[in-house]
Amino acid sequence: MAVAVDYHIFTDSISFPPQVVQSSVRGLVTPTAISTTAKPLTLDQIKTLIGKYGPILNLHPNEKYFNTSVEDFLGHSELIEVIDKKGKKTRSLGTPTPTSLPQAGKDSQYYLRLAEDGKKGDLESAKAYVRASWQPGMPYTDLQFWFFNAYNGPGTLHIDGLIMDSITSSGDINMAPLGEHVGDWEMSMVRVNNTTLNLDSIWLSQHSRGQFFTGDQLERTFKFQGTQPIIFASLNGHANFARAGSNPTEFRKIGGIPAGFDFFVRNDTALSNFKLDCSKKYELVSADFLDIKPPAWLTYPFRWGPEGTSTHITPTAVAEIVQAAAGNELSKFLPLAAGVILAGEILPHFVKGDINGPTSPSRHGSWMGTYPVY
Repeated sequence: MAVAVDYHIFTDSISFPPQVVQSSVRGLVTPTAISTTAKPLTLDQIKTLIGKYGPILNLHPNEKYFNTSVEDFLGHSELIEVIDKKGKKTRSLGTPTPTSLPQAGKDSQYYLRLAEDGKKGDLESAKAYVRASWQPGMPYTDLQFWFFNAYNGPGTLHIDGLIMDSITSSGDINMAPLGEHVGDWEMSMVRVNNTTLNLDSIWLSQHSRGQFFTGDQLERTFKFQGTQPIIFASLNGHANFARAGSNPTEFRKIGGIPAGFDFFVRNDTALSNFKLDCSKKYELVSADFLDIKPPAWLTYPFRWGPEGTSTHITPTAVAEIVQAAAGNELSKFLPLAAGVILAGEILPHFVKGDINGPTSPSRHGSWMGTYPVY
């Protein structure tokens, strides 16, 4: 009889937060024009609502790559100009400022190179960059709180070995360098009714997708400090979640009878003293209906880091990482051939065209109110 071996976590430590979206929508939550007499919010109302509903972002106690400000990030960066199309010939244009970033050029002509000592960020200088999004006909305004991290740490994979579909061993694997990249923008949206000024919905970004909560799910899912929702940033990856726990995403199962394995990406969150109170530390950078002029860095059309680099990795290399870290019990379920299959499932999550050196918030679909959901 096989004896279960668990190397890291216990079943009751895994939290599966509810994934709630409007009605039966799956895939995207998009703005819909509604005939309404709701008036746009005033600047004073927006500031009051930020003070009332601005989230409190709670970072993991073991976080190494903290939120930071655009100024701090640029102060540790060089602006690099690519001279030839292949990117092999470049020149440094020195340390940029938020107002000196280029606003036009050829595709991939510029990028930002971050110094090693800038990866840690600076929570003291960090702030939420707020966009108030509203269109005529809408009964609500979306207050988007954008968070920036200078660096994104490696991902963690949880793997279960299976015999006859039963878990016989478990372990966690540090997937470095998968998941690592320069520059990381995440966002939490708070939707407010323009007439009642009450909280309507919350969307939390989680890498390239997210979760949408509305109605009575708000009180049932979130904890509040007064009227401010408390949200959690995951360790290394900084995805936003409504509660502390392992917050599994990207679950996959391969085989199981007579043997196989399943896995999920861990997004660990926990209470700590590392917090960002968005009601106090914020900058309103965009409100189209109030003609607020965005700062120059917001319309910088190039990447907040180099393209590619550590995200370029082969399935075989991933299989070798998994195999080396799996331990004796899990290794019997993960010969190199099985690891390559696993890598084919893992890579689409970690390797995306925009994962290293993401573009500015204004170039993200969610900036315009299109919220991708699980």
